[in-house]
Amino acid sequence: MIEARWATYIADDLRRAGHALDGLLREVGISRAEIASPDGRISYAAFMRLIERAALLLAEPAYGLKLGVSHDVRDNGLLGFIAANSPTLGDALANVERYIAVTNEGTDAALEEAGPVSALRFRDANPTLRTLRQNSERVSALFVKGARELTRSKATPVRVEFIHSRPNERIDYEGILGCSVRFQAEWDAVIFSEETLRLPVIGADNRLLRTLEAACRRIIGPRPRKEDLAHSVRQYVVERLAKGAPAFDDVARHFNMSAKTLERRLGERNAGYRELVDGARCDLAKYYLANTNLRLNQIAYTLGYTEPGPLVRAFRRWTDETPMQYRHKHR
Repeated sequence: MIEARWATYIADDLRRAGHALDGLLREVGISRAEIASPDGRISYAAFMRLIERAALLLAEPAYGLKLGVSHDVRDNGLLGFIAANSPTLGDALANVERYIAVTNEGTDAALEEAGPVSALRFRDANPTLRTLRQNSERVSALFVKGARELTRSKATPVRVEFIHSRPNERIDYEGILGCSVRFQAEWDAVIFSEETLRLPVIGADNRLLRTLEAACRRIIGPRPRKEDLAHSVRQYVVERLAKGAPAFDDVARHFNMSAKTLERRLGERNAGYRELVDGARCDLAKYYLANTNLRLNQIAYTLGYTEPGPLVRAFRRWTDETPMQYRHKHR
């Protein structure tokens, strides 16, 4: 389930464009009564169908992006007010991850630290919905605009990533989001530098934040927060890569399970340990090549290789190009 708030904004856009709502709402599985109040709840899958249909009816391939940048942080209801009263931008993103289930039970989110950057990664809990792009683009645009709004600065992400492929339509992703964009990633993500995440949220009220957090905890209830094991393993690997990829048995012991159990549980999430290590190394290598002046041997050592050769071969496997070709293209 998801709050009806964004469905009401979409319905307003369609109404202003002269589209009749009754037939469309029936088609996607939403009733008028369900979107009568922004605080109501609707099916997450129905909302996904609605935003995709809206983009087609409005003939706007960038509808999700433009919808995200057209609204303020506080238009997100309780979660928006939580972000607006967090001490720093990094705290705001951490609180979004912590309390996202209050307004949206259809999305998994994870805040991941990786050296000089942190990424708020998110994706649909239902894998069959992950090829739909309008909502992930809306969320990413909302985070980008929200960072500037909260800090009253030109805070800009290092990069935005999408699970989906780049569409055939001409969309100015870089112009709208103000940063480089990567497609066909494992998660949707908005990635900020640590310096940007330390920016203060202007006008934050710590007493109000405590009140809002208490409200969120009452809504979520005593249920334990669902952890994404694949993300946790990847984070464990990232923190130790400089000394080489941890042995799988050591990882299993860290998570208090046998190697066989860890392998099975990762498999349940369509993840494998080697793929997680490769993904972490690939993402970090791309970041260092595009955003730092580190030499290739320094990058190799940072990623747990003893010399540059294995990194070059792995990078070719990941991207079909050499590290230096990638650096030249993205600098």
